[in-house]
Amino acid sequence: MARRGGRWDMSDSRDTSDFRDRLDEVWTVPNLVSLSRLPMVAGIVVLVDSPLRYVLFALVVLSDGIDGWLARRLDQETELGALLDPALDKLTALALVVALFPETGLPVAYLVLFFARDAFVLSLAPLVPLYGFDTSKVRARVPGKVVTNVQFLAIVAMLVPAVLATEALLWLSGVAAAVAVVDYVVFVARELSDRPWVHERWLVVVTALGVAAVFALVVALLLAEELRGFLAAVG
Repeated sequence: MARRGGRWDMSDSRDTSDFRDRLDEVWTVPNLVSLSRLPMVAGIVVLVDSPLRYVLFALVVLSDGIDGWLARRLDQETELGALLDPALDKLTALALVVALFPETGLPVAYLVLFFARDAFVLSLAPLVPLYGFDTSKVRARVPGKVVTNVQFLAIVAMLVPAVLATEALLWLSGVAAAVAVVDYVVFVARELSDRPWVHERWLVVVTALGVAAVFALVVALLLAEELRGFLAAVG
């Protein structure tokens, strides 16, 4: 609290109190379980050539599933936890892909398929200050969850490593990402505008054609040879 202009300003004390509240939330059991993923992921990166990576990966998956259950069970759901869990999910996926993908021997261009949805969601960030858009609705959408699950399976395939399965799941991830982007574009357009044409079915068709064209162009420029090789391998 500070005296400004002849009156006491409470903003500093409120800010300090909020910071302390967030700091205290770190020490809840669910958030500590979530944070335990960081050293385990680091261990996978360091022990990428060791069988111990399988044990660490299993513990990472277990911690990811149990932290939310503990938060509900112990009545310790916090604002920090709600932000921490998805942030750690993204960090975990990024670290594991960077560590495991080289073991597959696949071209780096395949990572475009893996990260396409996430790159698009990040591109929505400017909408938040401009329109006050609630991006939490986007993250919770079903097509986005499908992409997340396919990405997880692709990471498992990289961990083995099973190269053909990794390729198949990366292509599936790219297709799922394209579907998710169509869903996001239509959803965001309808959230930001009340114009009647935005809610017409033809908007979905036009958006789908546009995203499909971009996806085909990316494949043609970066992954045409890899696609032919993959089709030959499975055909």
